[in-house]
Amino acid sequence: MTPAEMDAVLDRHFAGEAAHDLEATLATLTEDVEHDVVGLGVRKGHAEVAPLYQALFDGATDEIYEPIRRMYGDDFMVDEVMMTQTVVGDLYGVPGNNTVVTARLLHVLEFRDGLISRENVWMDTGTIIAQLTAANAATQAAAESGA
Repeated sequence: MTPAEMDAVLDRHFAGEAAHDLEATLATLTEDVEHDVVGLGVRKGHAEVAPLYQALFDGATDEIYEPIRRMYGDDFMVDEVMMTQTVVGDLYGVPGNNTVVTARLLHVLEFRDGLISRENVWMDTGTIIAQLTAANAATQAAAESGA
């Protein structure tokens, strides 16, 4: 695939995620996709990947992916973005409480037959947890002080 073709598939993928449209998101993935979020494990195929995306959709909203850089090879792409989202549910066991978090993500994507066949996601979970924890501590402190 050309870089432009890979960009188009990933843009459709991110648009599906932003719209919380599970069918549109899965439509960008091969049926036998391998999805590996570092620290959360490897899932294979739509049946295993769909619950992960649904949990993402249920737990966060207003996702924005600001591109930092993309690098291309034959049928693969490395995509670095700054992600901002509002966490409304629990994320990594920490309540979101409508906290806006920002963190870097690195996607290593492989393509086959015009779709994503492997998605490896590296995200700065420590930064996300620190932002959620700080927001929860501030909310609790305000509640205790009567503010």
